[in-house]
Amino acid sequence: MAGLALKLAPKERVLINGVVVENGPRRAQLLIKTDNAAVLRLRDALEEKDLIGPASRAYYAVQRCVAGELTDEGAHAAVQSLIPELKQLNAEGVPDTLFDTVLSHLKAENCYRAMRCLRPLVDYERGLAAESVESVS
Repeated sequence: MAGLALKLAPKERVLINGVVVENGPRRAQLLIKTDNAAVLRLRDALEEKDLIGPASRAYYAVQRCVAGELTDEGAHAAVQSLIPELKQLNAEGVPDTLFDTVLSHLKAENCYRAMRCLRPLVDYERGLAAESVESVS
C-alpha cells in the first residue's frame, strides 16, 4: 500500500472522498493510506466561472470525477470529446502522447493523475487568455 502524503498549509482545505477537510492553524501532514482515494486540494479546483476553453473544461470534467459528481466513464467521454480542441492549443512542450496518457489514467480510474497531466494545459490556456485581454486593452 503506497499511499499519499499531503503537506498542508495552515487553513488549507482538501476534498477527500467527497469530504472537505480543513487544516488547523499550523502546518500539518496527512498520510492517506487508502489506495485510489479521491483527493483534491481546493486551491487547485476550478469553478464553472473559470472555464475559458477546452483545457479548463477537460480539467473540470476530471475534477468532477474526483469529487464524485461524475463517473470515470463520464469524465473519459468528456475529455475524449475535447481532444480535437485541445490539440489546437499548440502548447509548447506538450508531448503528442499527453492526451493518450490522460485517457489511459482515466481508464485506470486514476483521475488525480489525469488532472496533473492536464494542469499545464490549463495554465497555458489562462496565459493565452491573459495575453488576448492585454492586447485588447
